[in-house]
Order: sequence, then structure tokens, then C-alpha cells
Amino acid sequence: MKKKMLLAGTAAAALFLTSVIPGSPWKSEAAAIVAPKVAYDPLNPLTEQEIRSVSYIIKHSSKYKKDMRFTEITLKEPDKKKVWNWVLLNDAAKKMKANKLPRQAAFVISEQRKVYEGVVDLDSKRIVEWKENTSGGYAMVSFAEDPSAVVYKNPEFLAALKKRGLAGKVNKVKLVGLTVGYYGPDNADPNRRLYKYTAYLDTGDGNFFTHPIENLVVTVDIDEKKVLKVEDEGVIPVPMNDHGYRKGDKDSTREPAKPIVITQPKGVNYTIKGQEISWQGWKFHVMLDARRGPVISAATFNDHGKPRKVMYSGGLGGMTVPYGDPGLNWYWKTYMDSGEYGVGKLGRPMVLGADVPNNTTFIDATLNDDNGNPYTSPKVIGIFERYADSDWTHNEAGVTDSRARLELVVRFISTVGNYDYTFDYVFQQNANIKINVGASGIEAVKGAAATSVKSTDEHYIDPNNAEIRNGTLVDKHTVAVYHQHIYNFRLDMDVDGEKNTVLVLDPKAAPITDNPSKKTEMVLEQKTYHTELEAAQKFDPDKVVLVTNPEKKNKLGYLTGYQIIANAGGTHPFAEDPLFGDDDYLIKRAGYLKKHIWVTPYSPDEIYPEGKYINQNPNDTGLAKWASQDRDIYEKDDVVWITTGTTHIPRSEEWPMMSTEWASAMLKPFNFIDRTPTLDLPAPAESETKK
Repeated sequence: MKKKMLLAGTAAAALFLTSVIPGSPWKSEAAAIVAPKVAYDPLNPLTEQEIRSVSYIIKHSSKYKKDMRFTEITLKEPDKKKVWNWVLLNDAAKKMKANKLPRQAAFVISEQRKVYEGVVDLDSKRIVEWKENTSGGYAMVSFAEDPSAVVYKNPEFLAALKKRGLAGKVNKVKLVGLTVGYYGPDNADPNRRLYKYTAYLDTGDGNFFTHPIENLVVTVDIDEKKVLKVEDEGVIPVPMNDHGYRKGDKDSTREPAKPIVITQPKGVNYTIKGQEISWQGWKFHVMLDARRGPVISAATFNDHGKPRKVMYSGGLGGMTVPYGDPGLNWYWKTYMDSGEYGVGKLGRPMVLGADVPNNTTFIDATLNDDNGNPYTSPKVIGIFERYADSDWTHNEAGVTDSRARLELVVRFISTVGNYDYTFDYVFQQNANIKINVGASGIEAVKGAAATSVKSTDEHYIDPNNAEIRNGTLVDKHTVAVYHQHIYNFRLDMDVDGEKNTVLVLDPKAAPITDNPSKKTEMVLEQKTYHTELEAAQKFDPDKVVLVTNPEKKNKLGYLTGYQIIANAGGTHPFAEDPLFGDDDYLIKRAGYLKKHIWVTPYSPDEIYPEGKYINQNPNDTGLAKWASQDRDIYEKDDVVWITTGTTHIPRSEEWPMMSTEWASAMLKPFNFIDRTPTLDLPAPAESETKK
């Protein structure tokens, strides 16, 4: 196939789409680069040229200093109502210059311990907002700031390695600098930017995370490039077994699997114009945010020729991965992966035929580096269709009718240290939206003296072995520590419009006395939420939580709505509180963890449930604090927040490589559409099957 370039207008450079020709699961022909077909869209991410322009304007202002670093340069979304109005215009109207909205960029800049944020107007080429953060905490870490050299030169650290017999292997010791969280003023000064370094031994098997040097932690001041403390609690054997997962399993007797070939001989069912994707009634916009990952915007569903609003903006708000071991190397590991490291920044190219199927269209993203220069993150978002079982099936009088359902998947994978997270936004033909998060990679482990456990029916966990009190022995001298993966999704639902109400339907068995054949009946109790604290709740699978429109009704008179389902999954469902006490610093800093569903009135400044600057922040500046205002949410422009995830109890089957474990949530139409939305699906080649 010939490579071809489709040229577009001035907004073309932000994202490139790479089409992969279906047919072979193992090979693809030369990629076709498809530039956006529209010159303008108010939701398009910043182009390379726009990022350079923002950087230039700031660097040539009186506010700029040479040691400043650019944490984020991203699109500042225009006024929400104006965006919706633009989205619903016809194509001819969108081309008119009069309908274009102001183009602005938001930025976060760090000057060592100081953090500044502001806005650059790209139309007038000037800074229109600039202020210093006074809420505490720091911006996302910079991977260019690596003071690890001072650790390798530190006498105490070198003595600790010598004590472990590693004096001649210093060049094989890998240091990993990690955020320190906050655990009280006596633990770490929140007024200093800090890393805690843990060490691993590179044995040559390509998997150094499996060889921890336990009981050794070094605290470093990032700005002063100075070792503040070396903590050494004694020698633990370094696990030395070969865990080179790239080598495969040499002892396996599994027969090689025959390939499954995916073909779409008539082409894909979706179209992409700029950042806007249209598929089977759905139309939405997708872009990559440096902190949150992919964000879905302006999602509408076409109901018999009428586009209906569903969601203005949806995506990851934040995530927390706390570990349950109180030991030296572990008590402070409560990673806020999104707010501390940047899930979007850590997105990586996906492997065709493994991470994604061969019928995938890839999207590259343009982000900024510490110097304010643009760079390309290649193949970071994948778009593909897949068969998703039958949507409906029925047999009547010996005749079976059935319809196959397709799904459109928007996939993104981020590698955050030892874990790889897959984020899927799945659109279905029946108007459902699924949100799936999969965790894979290498489990975080600690060194231990134990080589086996004594397990019985009555004592599955050996009560006499303190080393496995907080984890699972997955190999000799290797304990995988218990932890949780907790995700929060910010969903700005606009069901049939911006004025929404959130309510709950609770099925009950009610006693009856006037029926001799039946003692109970099934009824629904209803509660409508008027304020934020009323709506904040744990997930109850018995209840139906709805976002409804008080001004729109279906043909039978019900309020149109979408159901919010905060499912969980994985090795152990995250279905209750985080496994930490209310007086733990983690809960004090990130109160959003305590509820599975929150509802707040829309605010463009309330995006991150853990707060905008969570890095080393001792305070909660996020969702729980906002909701404590108990603002009015009745018949308002509401934002729904879903907290889901897993409590991870490691298994031997997950070592040394963890099969992907999924957690999920779902948005489901509830009296939104008047009849089965998939009656129009095409019948299969054999539409009738006789008994």
C-alpha cells in the first residue's frame, strides 16, 4: 500500500493518526499519516507551534527566571456553554470565523520550591493570568531533576552497600527516586522538595525490580542536591533468582497458539475529523492530558437523527496506590500517580498485536518538556473496534433471532515505575459507556529471609512469620506487599443538557397483607439528592444511582437519565473504605478515597480529586474539601465522581509478571432512549436457526 498524507489547516500538527491495515495479526504495512481534516476545533489540544508560542511569551516576560521549569502547558478550555453550542453547529457553520472561540493555554511553572500557574492568551499573545500557589504542595515531579549522583557518593550509603557485600557492585546498583508523600513534620519537612531513594541490584536478567536491597532508604533534598538522611535497618538477603520475563517459560509444554486474524474488508465504522470521533451514533472528542491521560469531551448519542448530550467531559481525575507495610521502605509509599508523576506524561507506545489488535488506529500526542519545548509522544492512544458478544437474542416458535454488538475502544497505557496501567473508554452501540482500568507489570516486592511458609487449613497465613504479615511470599526471599489501586474518574455529565438532578432508586421487599398467595412485593424507594454531602456515598450494588434531566422526559413520562455504576474487580474488589484509618495521614490528605460516588456543582477549577498540588502537601485541597461546603446540586450543572479500584492481595501466579487485572465502572442509559437502541443492528448471514 502507498503511504499517503492528507493535508489540513493550521491546527493539523497537534495529533497524527496512524492507520494500520487489517488482515495480519503479526505484520502491518507502511503507516498512513492522517492529519486532522478540520482547521479548527475549540477542544483540540495545543499544537507544537502553540506550545512554542506559550514558552516564548513566558520566557520573554519580566516574570521569567532561568531556573524555572515548565511542568505543564495545556489547553485552557473555553466557556463550556459556548463549546456545546459550537459542537452542535453544522459543518458549514463551524467553518465561519465568527463562530471560533478564544484560544488560551494554561501553564504550571516551578521555580524550585515555588509554583506558579497562569494563562496565556494565544490570540493576543500575552500573559493574562499569573499567580503563585499558596495552598501548599508541589507540582508534578520532573524526571530531568535527578540528584541521585549525590547518593552514589555518600559515605553512609556506600558503607551500607559494603555491609551487604556489594562494595564491588556499586555500578550494578539501581536507584529509584520516589515521592515521599507526607507523614508528619517530624518525618519530612514539607517546605523542602524531597525524594526518597530505594535501591535494587541489576543482576543482568533485565528485571531489576525483582532484586530489592531491603532496609535501606536515602532521603535527598532535590534543590540542594544534598543527602539529608541514610536509614539502614539491617541486612536482608537480596533475592537473586533469574526473573528475566522476556525469556519466556523454558519448561512450558503449551502448544503455540494459532493466530486469530482480524479483518475489516469494508473498512472501519468510525471517522475521525481532527480530534472528533464519530461511530455508530456516538460523537465525541479525545485528547491527551499530561496529568490525567486521555479525556473524552462533548460526547453525544444520535437518537434517530437527533444528537443528544450525554457527557461534557470524562476521564481520570486522580489515582492513589497506597501500600500496607509499615516498614522502613514502605510506610511512605502512597503514590498519587496522576498528581505526582503525570499519567499522561508516562504514556508509552503500544505494541500492535499484543497491547492492541491489528485493526488499531494510533494517535500521537504533543506535550511539553521542562524547558517548554514541544515533543511527540508516539502511538500513545489507540482506537479500535471489536466484537462484544450478542447484544440481544431470543428464540420464539423454533426461530432464533440474535444480533452481534460491536464496541469502540479508546485505549491508553501508562508505565508508572513497576506498574503498567491500561485505560479503556469503551463505547457500545446500545449507548453504554464502560470505563475499564487494567494493572499489569511487576509487583512491588521487598527482600525477606523467608524461603517458604508453613500453611494449613486453619492457618493459611503463617502466624509465626512476621515477614509475610503484610504481603505474599512469591519466591524465595521475595515478598509482594499488600496494596490498593484506587482510581477516581471525573465525569461531567450533561444528560440531555446542563441542568441535571442526581437521585437513587432502592429496590425493597415490602410486606403485603391482602394477598394470601404472596407475603411481599418488590417496590422502588426514591431519594433525590439536594446537596453534596447527601449524595456522597459508598457503592451499594442494590441501588440504582441516576443522573437525570428534570426538564426532559421519555415518551412514557420518565425523566431521562444515565445510571452510574461504580463497579470494581481484580484479585479483590475495592468495595469498602481504603484500608487505612481516618487518622492516617493518607486519608487526611486525600479524603476522596472514603466514598465511591460524589456529586459536586460544576466548576472549571475543580478537576483533581486529590487537589491540584498533592505532591508533599499535608492538607486535603481536593474533592472531600470541596464537598464539605455542602453546596446545592439539585437541578444544577453537576459533576459525578466515581471512585473504584482493587485491594491487591498478590498471588504466585502474578510473579514475576502480572497478568492484567481489571477494575471497571459503567454509564448506562436509563429511560434515556424510548426503545431498544439496537433494533437496527444488521442480522447475521444466517439470521434464522431452526431447532
